[in-house]
Amino acid sequence: MMQRPKMKYICPNQPASEKSNKQIHGLSGVNSFDMSYVHVLRGGLLESRHHVHAAVVRPDGSLLASTGNADFTTFLRSSAKPFQAQVLIPFLERFGLDSSHLAIAMASHGGEAVHTRVVAELMERAGVDPAWLICGIHAPFDAGTRSELRSRGENPSVLHNNCSGKHSGMLAACLALGLPTQGYATVEHPLQTQILEVIQAILETEDVGVAVDGCGVPCYRVALRSAALGFAHLAAPDSLPSRQAGLEIAGDAMREHPYLIAGRGRIDTALMQAVPTAISKIGAEALIGVGITTSSHGPLGIALKIEDGSERARDVAATRILEQLGVIGQRDLLEYRAASILNVAGDAVGTIQPAFDLIWA
Repeated sequence: MMQRPKMKYICPNQPASEKSNKQIHGLSGVNSFDMSYVHVLRGGLLESRHHVHAAVVRPDGSLLASTGNADFTTFLRSSAKPFQAQVLIPFLERFGLDSSHLAIAMASHGGEAVHTRVVAELMERAGVDPAWLICGIHAPFDAGTRSELRSRGENPSVLHNNCSGKHSGMLAACLALGLPTQGYATVEHPLQTQILEVIQAILETEDVGVAVDGCGVPCYRVALRSAALGFAHLAAPDSLPSRQAGLEIAGDAMREHPYLIAGRGRIDTALMQAVPTAISKIGAEALIGVGITTSSHGPLGIALKIEDGSERARDVAATRILEQLGVIGQRDLLEYRAASILNVAGDAVGTIQPAFDLIWA
C-alpha cells in the first residue's frame, strides 16, 4: 500500500506560529529584517511601507541571495500551478492537447477571449463538462474584457475564472486516471494526494501545510527557500532527474505561450516576453515565483512575498530583484518598476518604489 505523504492541514483561521515568521516581527530578539521594504511616498515623504521577503536559490538548493527572511513561510497559491499541472502532462497526447492547453492549465488568466477559447478547447477535447468545475464564477481580471461583457449585456461564465484552466486540467487528469470527478478538489481526493507528492518532490520538502485556495482546490504553505528551489528546478529541469521530463514540458509551454499564462498588463506575461529565459508565475496575496534558465549566476529560482499581501508592492519588488541579479536592465519593464499614486483627478501625487537591496549569501 502506498504511504500517504506527510502533510499538515491548516485551519483557515489558524495563526502562523513558526519561529521563522515570529523572528521577522521581532518576537525572538533583534529584528534583522528592517531594511526590506517597498515604500509608498506622498510628496516625497514616507506614508506607508510593505515588508518584502525573498529567496534566490540555485538548483542545488544553495542560497545565492535574499532580502527579508528567506525562510518566511507562506502559501504558494497560484504560483503552484506549474507543479500542479504535472499530473496532466502524461495525458496531453491522449486527449489531443498541445502546449497551449497545458499553458492555460498553468495560468491565472485574464479571461480575455484568447484565454476562454483555449479553456473551452481543453474541456471539449478531454471530455470535461463545464458544470463539473467548482471554481465558481468571477468577472474577468482584464478590464477591457469586463467592459466588453457589460456593453453586450452578458454575464461572465466559469470560463472567465482565472483558474478555469487549472480545474479543467485536473478534471482531465481524473478522467485519464479513472478517478472520480466528484470531489476532485478535496484534500482527500486521490488526485490531490498525487499533486501533493509532486509538490513535495519538486520543492524537495515534506514540510508542507495544506489549506483551501480561493478557487476551492488545496493550496500549499512552504518556506520561500523551498518555493525558490522549485522554480530553480523548473528553470533547470536536469537538476531533478526524477521530474525532468515534466518540468521541461511545463517550462517550455510557459515560455512558448506567455500571453496565455496571464494576459494584458500582467507581470508574468510582460516578464516572459521581455526575458525569453524567464518563467514567471504569480500567486494571490502578493507572491511571485520566477525561474531563470540563464544568468551570470547560472540557472536560478526566485520566490518573493509581500508580507501584508499588497499586490501594489509585488511587481515593484520583483523587478528590483531581477535588476540586481542582472536579469533585466534599468530600462526594462519600466511600467512595473515603480507605480504612481494618483488622486481622484488623476494627478500623480506620490510613488511606490523599492527601498531594499539583495543580501548576497
